[in-house]
Amino acid sequence: MSHEPDATRTPGLETRAVHGAHLGATGPVSTPLVHSATFTFESLDALVAEQGKGSAGAFYARLGHPTVHAAERSLALLEGTEDALLFPSGMGAIGAAFLGTLRAGDHVVCVDPCYGGTQALLQWGQDRLGWTHTFVDARRPETWEAAFRPNTRLLHLESPINPTLACFDIAWAAGLGHAKGARVTIDNTIASPIGQRVFELGVDLALYSATKSIAGHSDVLAGLVTGSRAVMAEVHAARTVFGPNLDPTSAWLIERSLKTMPLRVRAANANALELARRLQAHPRVAQVFHPGLPSHPTHAIAARQMREGFGPLLGFEVVGGAEAALRVVEALRVIRHGASLGGVESLANLAAFTSHKMIGPEGRARAGIPEGLVRLSAGIESLEDLWADLEQGLAKA
Repeated sequence: MSHEPDATRTPGLETRAVHGAHLGATGPVSTPLVHSATFTFESLDALVAEQGKGSAGAFYARLGHPTVHAAERSLALLEGTEDALLFPSGMGAIGAAFLGTLRAGDHVVCVDPCYGGTQALLQWGQDRLGWTHTFVDARRPETWEAAFRPNTRLLHLESPINPTLACFDIAWAAGLGHAKGARVTIDNTIASPIGQRVFELGVDLALYSATKSIAGHSDVLAGLVTGSRAVMAEVHAARTVFGPNLDPTSAWLIERSLKTMPLRVRAANANALELARRLQAHPRVAQVFHPGLPSHPTHAIAARQMREGFGPLLGFEVVGGAEAALRVVEALRVIRHGASLGGVESLANLAAFTSHKMIGPEGRARAGIPEGLVRLSAGIESLEDLWADLEQGLAKA
């Protein structure tokens, strides 16, 4: 009896998440965790053949590892791309994508605001590697074209933008970048590959902190890049040269986590949207930032390009400013005070003291980030428990 899957149909999202690249396979149900950094061979011919497989080979762990590659194959299938590469952090992934793309003298156009680590990388590249960069206002795409130069090699995007969750038309942005001769990358961490199918919108590379919704349990530090084999070859070359390789145990934990990712993402996204709706009516909340709300200025764009909800993040400004917001966060008990997102547990923090501390009050004002903004990453707990916690916390504002 054949165990081969039906080649005439594409497996659904949940099936791809559960089975990954192993659909129809026999043998272990769980991918074997191989604890070995090097591998031996009967002959030189066998060694050379395995070495030639690159990341798919089992020759030396910096070049490729079977447990890591199994997770990468499953991630590529989930994303709907030809290739995927794992890294020991989200910044490792962003760094490899940029280093694989850019040369001395190249110019980058990058949306602003963007992740602080990305800003630091661009400045590091300008100081040491001869890159230049121009930031463009994510809220004003009509101004972006003027930022491109003849030597612009990369357009880097984030949508939704952290923490105001403003969105822009990714397909339009990718078209602009390609028309200007630039490669288009996007940090898709907030939406996740479940929540936003960015390759259908025209990007070349998707970058993730896999620590967030992909691993989803706050116990793995990892990054991910996905894309076509042709473009990913340059990313793989950068990983091989600089050596930011993920360890097998973390890769195994990620593949395990993929099996429940659609369920986790949908549950967290649903909690975030309902909490945003309730917070919008609370007297101690000045405004709420969530793209699922019809009142959000980019709701229509988000509704077109986001799937399975609108992401686990929301922001809300507490009446009374930063001091009142801090009292709220420190009073929370079910929702924990922490700086990550996308996990099964809900986390809250003040953007002015964490993700956007480095840009200062003036920078936050330019980005539309109030000093009393609480960033909340909704987990998968009981909705009513989360709401009761927010109500008692807001009573302390």
